[in-house]
Amino acid sequence: MCRVAAALAEILSDAREELVLRPIDLAKRAKVPHQVVGEVFKALAERGYMECIRTARGLACAVPRGSPLRSAGYEDIYGILEAL
Repeated sequence: MCRVAAALAEILSDAREELVLRPIDLAKRAKVPHQVVGEVFKALAERGYMECIRTARGLACAVPRGSPLRSAGYEDIYGILEAL
């Protein structure tokens, strides 16, 4: 979870507009299996932090501007992931 939180915090800190993420991209950056990131994304979507849809290329998730993830730092994102 630590690597996923760090990678997610890094990506979100650079984002200015609505951000669309795919589990495979974050998994490569965090060096964890994409299935793990996919499950994390689904759990975040269930709690309203992300909006996910299934596409022909797999799962795609958007982090809207109003999401608490957008303004959260590493520690906050790690806390959110731990609470899943």
